[in-house]
Amino acid sequence: MKTYILLILALCFSLGTTADDKKKPKKSIRPNVLFISVDDLNMHLPSFGYDNVKAPNIESLKEQGILFRQAYCQYPVCGPSRASFLTSMYPAQTKIFTNGPHVTDTRPDAVSIGKVFQDNGYWVANAGKVYHPGAEDFTWDAKRTKKMKENDLVLHLKDKFEKEYGPIDSPEKEKAWEVLKKQYSDDDRQGKHALPLPIKDGIPLEDDLNLEAFNQWMDQQTYGDQPFFIAYGFHKPHVQYTAPQRFFDLYPLDEIQPEKVPMDDWNTKPLIANWKRYEAFEDIYFGLGSMDARKRYMQGYYACISYIDDILGQLVTTLKEKGLWENTIIVFFSDHGYHMGNHFLYGKVSLYEESAKSPLIIRIPDNKNNGMEVMTTVELMDVYPTITELIGLENPSTVKGTSLVPLLDNPKNKAFQKPALTYAKRGELLGTSVRTDRYRYTQWGDDPTQSELYDYEVDPKEYKNKVNDPEYAEVLKEMREIFHLKVEEASVIDAKMK
Repeated sequence: MKTYILLILALCFSLGTTADDKKKPKKSIRPNVLFISVDDLNMHLPSFGYDNVKAPNIESLKEQGILFRQAYCQYPVCGPSRASFLTSMYPAQTKIFTNGPHVTDTRPDAVSIGKVFQDNGYWVANAGKVYHPGAEDFTWDAKRTKKMKENDLVLHLKDKFEKEYGPIDSPEKEKAWEVLKKQYSDDDRQGKHALPLPIKDGIPLEDDLNLEAFNQWMDQQTYGDQPFFIAYGFHKPHVQYTAPQRFFDLYPLDEIQPEKVPMDDWNTKPLIANWKRYEAFEDIYFGLGSMDARKRYMQGYYACISYIDDILGQLVTTLKEKGLWENTIIVFFSDHGYHMGNHFLYGKVSLYEESAKSPLIIRIPDNKNNGMEVMTTVELMDVYPTITELIGLENPSTVKGTSLVPLLDNPKNKAFQKPALTYAKRGELLGTSVRTDRYRYTQWGDDPTQSELYDYEVDPKEYKNKVNDPEYAEVLKEMREIFHLKVEEASVIDAKMK
């Protein structure tokens, strides 16, 4: 596959030179990479059966790339997940299980994907959150510098203030607005309170500023003669659920129909698996459907998906207009999933599908398999060695992921078999889950009685824990063997990995 890709790209840029070519961006034979990560995007997309969610540009990218239907994060929280996929190591190897620590502190020998590209002659830039702030092991050639003047909550309240009192066009109104604004200097991004916040159309948000930086680099050809690696991070749909009003309008509340959760969903699940993030959601209670409140949150979450989808379409348009589309590999995925009421849960930090799974798309120009799907289980930490292999770069010794190039070359490749491992903590207790193509086995701590087994062929929604079902005794035995082997593999820190 690697040779095929480089050959195709070389042919594309060696055939036919005209006077107009001198006006186009200079292109290296080595392809550019647009590395897109989304914050908290789950599987609520048309490709996964949510036809009511409007995401035409994600769907278009899927048709022009390869969708991995079973891609899993290694920890369903931003910091640990990003530390893992940016270094291609398991959390037990990065030693990061919470937001806060950086790999540069816990594993100074690790080499992130951005540094590998920079060390190999790529112009590297950052727009939005891909790396956690301060976690880089190199200095960006360019990064977004423009910042929001007001936080999301203040922008939302300003619209409400003007609707109630009119434009802020007098000293009295200016003072009243300043008094109000000071009460909300923190928009609570970590979510003590989760809020759907429609914003008046035309007001730029974080994700708009990322797009502005990207377009500026493309317009000015800031990358010069070098191929580029751009780490592009979408902030939404992370809380708060902020998007322009027109995207909220796409989802009238009476048209949102949340799936009902069975009353007995937790009768066979260990309660330690519960994560009380729902306490930050107004009028939401564990064990109750709370349908009206759930609809409001789903409306905000879906509005954010449509908002970033619109920006994704603009990114693609820019690449095409600048003559860069046919020389750019695009990777699109989320750092982890997100609950929106299934299992009565909200947010992330669970070891269920909705939290652990990520929509992964890899688009390679002229790949003969574009438009196909991969059903095989993979891990987000596999993305790093995949992209380096496609470009022809050598991986650092600390990289532990497996290249997905065999699946890009043949999406139905039966020889590629790799269980996915995901962790989540409850205080000091570590939950660990292993996912194969059909089953998931989860164990909380060292106590096998605090465990779960799901068969997705007969129970795709994970409503029935089969761990005590005698008909699954052999499956349980096999999954526990896979579990222990996988945990042992993920805990290995080589002599060079200190």
